[in-house]
Amino acid sequence: MGVTEGTTIQAATTEVLDESNSVRSSPHLVRRIALVFLATTVVTLILAMLSPAPLEEPANPSVTPIPAKAPWYFLWLQELIAVTTLKIGKITISGALIGGILVPGFLLLLAIIWPFLDRSPREAIGVWFHKKRRIQNAVFILICILITLLIVIGLYLRGPYWMFFWPWQPWPEIPTIL
Repeated sequence: MGVTEGTTIQAATTEVLDESNSVRSSPHLVRRIALVFLATTVVTLILAMLSPAPLEEPANPSVTPIPAKAPWYFLWLQELIAVTTLKIGKITISGALIGGILVPGFLLLLAIIWPFLDRSPREAIGVWFHKKRRIQNAVFILICILITLLIVIGLYLRGPYWMFFWPWQPWPEIPTIL
């Protein structure tokens, strides 16, 4: 029957579901989902009409922008690749391996196995920032802060040839070929 070892088929509640204590999903739930979908769509359309979001000029295949940057949601990976490129003497360890494969792979593996390693008590289930989950919350917030920091560095502090520039430092002149 697909029952996991160590569990029973018995229900955890003694309340019997019948017409007096249950609601059909159609039309009640469907109506709520449709209303939330429509409200979200309307708000998104209004925000799109009110706030200008200009695109850059059309791409020119003969001119590569310096620096060529990934979209903001991938910029943390591009910055991680730049940060994790290691030079030990004459040997260079590629940041593409460390920051592009190993670190994101470790984060993905951590996200997959973390629920199986979590030993939080039952009262912490479904409660945001429960006292017994301080380590899990601290790790999650730290990862979010680091990813945000990498995005900000890649977006505002990287200039030509992916060199680091403070906001008050001028960028060097880049020769252009006409």
